[in-house]
Order: sequence, then C-alpha cells, then structure tokens
Amino acid sequence: MTLPPPLDWQIAKIGPGQEVPPEHRVTRENWRLYPYSRWAFQHTRELVPSRALCRSIAPRPLDEDFVSLDDLHIIGDGASSAISWAEFEAQTYTDAMLIIHNGTIIHERYYNGMTRHTPHHAFSVSKSFIGLLAESMIAENVLDKGAPVTTYVPELAGSGFAKVDVHHLLDMTDGVAFDEDYANPGADVHRYSANYWTPALADGGVHAALARLTGRDHPPGSEFTYRTPVTDALGWVIARASGKRLADLFYERIWQPAGCADEGHFLVDTAGDEIAASGLNTTARDMARLALLVSEGTGIPAAARANILKGGNRNLFAKSKYAERSGGSYGSQWWVAHDDFGSISALGVYGQRVHIETETGLIMVRFGSHPLASNLHTDGLHRRALEALRNFLR
Repeated sequence: MTLPPPLDWQIAKIGPGQEVPPEHRVTRENWRLYPYSRWAFQHTRELVPSRALCRSIAPRPLDEDFVSLDDLHIIGDGASSAISWAEFEAQTYTDAMLIIHNGTIIHERYYNGMTRHTPHHAFSVSKSFIGLLAESMIAENVLDKGAPVTTYVPELAGSGFAKVDVHHLLDMTDGVAFDEDYANPGADVHRYSANYWTPALADGGVHAALARLTGRDHPPGSEFTYRTPVTDALGWVIARASGKRLADLFYERIWQPAGCADEGHFLVDTAGDEIAASGLNTTARDMARLALLVSEGTGIPAAARANILKGGNRNLFAKSKYAERSGGSYGSQWWVAHDDFGSISALGVYGQRVHIETETGLIMVRFGSHPLASNLHTDGLHRRALEALRNFLR
C-alpha cells in the first residue's frame, strides 16, 4: 500500500478558515481524514466542544538526560532493510515522540508544528486511563466491579448491557454487538461516532446511542471483543457512581496526582457529555506524567495498578481478532503483553501509543497523524523499534 508523504501542516498551509484554499481547509466534517488531520489532531478544541483539565497545583518536574539515537537502527521485517530511528519516526507519521528510561527523559522530538506545550488528541489512549480511574474507584470501594451496570445506569435496562456487570466492561467481555471495523464504511463505529462530533448526524449523543445498542454476540464473560462503546458505558457508570462529571473526577483522581503541568482537555459529545473512550487531549510531557503514575504506582491505589498489570483472560484474547498480538490480553482497558519486560500499552487510532515496561523502566509516548486508522498496520515496526531501543539502552 502506497501512503502519502508526512506533510507538515504549516508548510502545506493546512488549516481552518475561509481564506484557506478548499483542498487544504479543515472543517468539522473532514478533520479526522488525512491530510486535514495533520492540523486537526493538535487543535481539536477549535473544532469540538471540550472541558478543560487545568494544570496541576503541584506540577511534577521531569528529569532530562538526552542521548542521541542517531546510531540506533531498526531491523527490517524481511521485506525491507534496516532504518534509522529518525526514519522510523517519519514512516509512522510522528507528531511527538518522548522516551523515558528509569524516570528520566532521554529522547524528545516534535514534528508537524507540534511543540512541548501543544495538546494532542489521544483517541483511544483515553480508554486505558479511564480504566485506571475505574480501578482506582474499585480499590477505594466507590465502585463495585461485581455490580450490574444497571445498578448505576438504569437507562441501559433495555439495551445489550442489561445483563452485564462492571468487570465485563473493564475487560470488554460484555458481549454487546458492535462492528468496530474502521475500514468498513458501513460499520457501526461510523454511525456511533457521529454522536461524538457530528451534530447534523447525531441522535441524542453517546448515552442515547448506548441505550440503542440492543444486540448481543455472546454471553457476558465468554469472549473478548474490542469495541469503543464499552468504554463510554464504563465512563457513564463511573460518573454515576461518583456523582461527578467525568472530567472533574479524572482531574481529581488522575490528572492532579500525576502532576500534569499544562492544560489538557476532554472533548464532549453532541449532548455535552465527556467522551470517555476517545476524548482525552494532552501534551506529550503530560501523557508521560500519566504513564509514570502507572509505571511507578505512586499517587494511585496499589490494588488498581496490580489489577492493570495482571491483565485479562489470555485464552479469550487468543481467540480474538487481535491474536496476532500473541500471548497478550486485554484487561482494565489496557493491552497487556505478559512478556519479560512487564509491557502494557494504551493505543489510539491514527498512531497514538503509550508503551510502559515496568521491568525495564522504559516508557514511550508517541502522538501521530497517520493516514490509516488501525494501529495494526505499524504494530510490527513498533515491536522492532522497542527491541532495538532496549538493546541500545543496555
């Protein structure tokens, strides 16, 4: 597959407004499509309503000891030759790349007009930190993981979530029918996401859309299937259990303890509710601070971190379409590798990744604006890049 070049939105003059030529003009209809996404993913609050996440009262300083990765090369996949680290960043349409080793930033690069203080759309990386929020509330007995979803959200009694418990949502083993294939123009995900950011096509916002998901593919707990609405249902449950807006709760329990130093934001849907599954926007450095919260375990309940690192049901995962991420699982809204490095990941479409290794002290935060939605297209390249990085740091 031939992909377009990684344009710089400033050089290409991509942006919003009537003075921008139509072929380069970003609108609320095209902003998730390449090349308009090159500008849009750094400017979502100019396109979609949002709720601010104010900088922490006590921002966490980040130590720096930069090393050159110029001599680091990543082996090919058999069909391609080795590439440099800079070529890796270019080939994956990187907007920001930040690497931490043992708590210290060793590499930090920005492209495509992005800066250290630019918030970037994290897409489904949001899911994993909503999972962290849920696990923290469970550890502190604010949320009952064994309770039926309808205990907190009775509005879902007529939906496919009616016989689902909270822990099924956390591990995406609830069984509610939903087609998440972004490559299929007729998939459920495209109609559903209109309730996020397309008022002309929306029908009552995300909560109303969740209540309309009445089909089921399998009994709760019998299969793992990754689907975006499940996290939105979890976000609704969390908000009800706490009696607070999701963004306020996230700020109190996650953002503030992490010591986030810049303002971030949560996008809100067409009905004004925070988008739990895909709404978080942060700077690369603040995403690193969130990752350190999980990696180090300070500022969050120990039981919450332990549940995340434990992962989900590996047998169910092996039967899923993500079986190529062999040996892994999905639990607490995190992708867990079950490898010797203690690897867990938060992944979002179009190139958003947070990779944490609890055994090696390695953290990779990357934001991107890739033309293709699915991260499966670059999974292999990222695995080889991380292997090369580990060897280099040894």
